[in-house]
Amino acid sequence: MILSTIHEIKNIPRLKEAGADALIFGLDELSIRACRTFLWEQLPEIKACCERYQVKLYINALRFFMEDEMDLVRRFLKLAKELSVDGIYYGDEGFYQEAKAIGFEDRLVYQPETLITNSSDIDFYLGLGIQSVSLAHECTLEEIAAMTRNQKNVEVLISGYFSILYSRRPLLTNYKNQIHSNQIQTDRMYTLIESTRTARMPILEDRFGTTIYSEAPIQSFKELPILKEHGLSRFRIDSLFFDDEWTIQVLQAYKTKGDLPGSNRWYYQKTMTKKEDGDV
Repeated sequence: MILSTIHEIKNIPRLKEAGADALIFGLDELSIRACRTFLWEQLPEIKACCERYQVKLYINALRFFMEDEMDLVRRFLKLAKELSVDGIYYGDEGFYQEAKAIGFEDRLVYQPETLITNSSDIDFYLGLGIQSVSLAHECTLEEIAAMTRNQKNVEVLISGYFSILYSRRPLLTNYKNQIHSNQIQTDRMYTLIESTRTARMPILEDRFGTTIYSEAPIQSFKELPILKEHGLSRFRIDSLFFDDEWTIQVLQAYKTKGDLPGSNRWYYQKTMTKKEDGDV
C-alpha cells in the first residue's frame, strides 16, 4: 500500500490514478508537519470523494496534546469514528488511550518519527491493537530488515523530507529574542547548518512548536523492491515543501523506474557514532 500526503482535494483522482492507495490529510488543530491543513467541516466531503475514487482516508493527528485539550481529541475521535476514517497517525500516548476508550484503536498508526528503532518496540505497540507503526527514518536497510524479521506490519517513509527534531518550544522565537532581532518570523521556513554537517537543514516554527528536517528528501528507488521482497507492504510519501504534482511524478517514477529526487544515503549510513578518545 502506498500512502501519500495531499495538498488539494481536487487532486484525489489524479493521485489515485498515479498509484496512491491512501491519502493523508492534515486537519486544523490536530496536525503538525502537515503539507496542508483542512477544516473539520470538510471531512465529510473528503470522505465521500475518497470513497468515490476508492482511496483510503488517513488523518494526521501527530500533535502532542495538553490535559486541557483532551476534549478536542475526544470530539475528533467521535467524528472520525462516525465517518469511519481508515487510519489516524498519532504520536501522543494519551491519544491512544482516548481511541481505545471508544474501541477505535485499530485505526491508529503510531508515528513518533525517531523512536521506533527495534523489534521490541514494534511488538509492544502492535500488541496494543493498533493498525501499524512507522519506523524511525534514520534506520539503515540492514536495520530495517533485522527489526522487521518477525513482524511485517510496519510503515516506511520512502520519499520526502523527514523530521529529525521536534520541540514544543518556539526555538526560533527564543533565538530571535536572544540575538535581539526582528527579522525572524513564525510560519516561515529557515535553514541551518550544524558544525558537523555541510548541507542546510530546513527549520520551521509554528504555534505548535519547532521542527528541524533532513537536509534532503529521502528516496528509495533501489530499496523499495528489496523492502517488498522482505515482506513489507506499507510505504509513505510525504510531499511537505512540495505539491501534488511532485507526488504524482514520484509515484510515476517508482512505476517506470525513472529518476527520483532526493538521496538514499540514510539506508546505508548508521546515525549512531561512537565517541573516541580525545573527542570533545
